[in-house]
Amino acid sequence: MTQQYLIGQFSALLGDLQPPPGECLAETVHDLRREVESSPFAMLPVLAREAMSLTDMICWVALERGDSSGFCRYAKVAVALGEFTDSAGLVGDWRPWLRDS
Repeated sequence: MTQQYLIGQFSALLGDLQPPPGECLAETVHDLRREVESSPFAMLPVLAREAMSLTDMICWVALERGDSSGFCRYAKVAVALGEFTDSAGLVGDWRPWLRDS
């Protein structure tokens, strides 16, 4: 995979995660997406960890609001983002429940 492909796919996944304008964390997702698109490739692992933390926060916000359909949508994107970052070698295992205790 080329670096441009990885950056493009990462950005597209963050676009799928984007809450509606004015919603909690919408600006944060937007800013992270722009950072992914403009940062050196070497920064992607740091940004990937930030993105995974952000997906966790967005999922929790949806749950706290009682937005089950939003939670399901964000959770699917979180899984896709985790699989992508893992297969691209940007982060270690993103599934904490599989780690040895």
